[in-house]
Amino acid sequence: MSRGLVAACVASSATGWLLGYWSRRRATPEVRWLRQELTATSNALIEAEHERADLRRAQRELITAISHELRTPLANIRGAAEALKDGVAQEPERYLDSLIGGAQRLNRVTSDLFELARLQVDSVQRTPARLADLLDSALASALPVALERGVRLHGVGLDSATDPVLVDVAVTTRALANLVMHAVRHTVPGEPVTVTAVVSGDEIEVIVVDGCGGIAELDLAAEPADSGLAITRGLIRAHGGDVRVDQVTDGCRFTTRLPAGLT
Repeated sequence: MSRGLVAACVASSATGWLLGYWSRRRATPEVRWLRQELTATSNALIEAEHERADLRRAQRELITAISHELRTPLANIRGAAEALKDGVAQEPERYLDSLIGGAQRLNRVTSDLFELARLQVDSVQRTPARLADLLDSALASALPVALERGVRLHGVGLDSATDPVLVDVAVTTRALANLVMHAVRHTVPGEPVTVTAVVSGDEIEVIVVDGCGGIAELDLAAEPADSGLAITRGLIRAHGGDVRVDQVTDGCRFTTRLPAGLT
């Protein structure tokens, strides 16, 4: 807690105590009102400091996730490029594929960061869309990786998410695609990844369940080097929603909730 806030709270508490002592001796409506206002102000200051601490922690997690997410593809690109330059690459095509894959990953991360930065400056650009269509795009983007890894990818109950909602299409699509891709990459070959969606009243709920075998610590930043989930959470939070992760049998469940923008 900052020194200024401590001083303000101490002063507020001391003043409140003096007013309380005086009001017990001479309890006028004005004094009682002033005591209540001082108490409310002190509580608001403490709550604001807690919110600042949460924001600082979220920023640290995001910076850590970004640094890890960028480090891996950069290392792969550098290693492949040096091998090609030195002429030690026995299979040049494989090294070229590594270069292309690293560049694609960097492009994805920088695009995520661009959207996140835009949301810090501009308001959310809500336009009518069908949640089922956004999820179809997310599933389609992850399908090649799922086929390569032998992971079964299922969309369940998406027909119930066909009513129009008002969302930032670019941000929502990108965040959902990131979650589905993360689930596919961490699922054991042969196991399923299921995606379900519900639009209920003024809220959208999307649930992604993988077959990763579970993680030791249920935290969105638990594996920043591969997933960049902290970035995805930043996108969702900037859109007014949040992401929760829970352990389930043989995997994890990521629940994304977003305002539907209908009220």
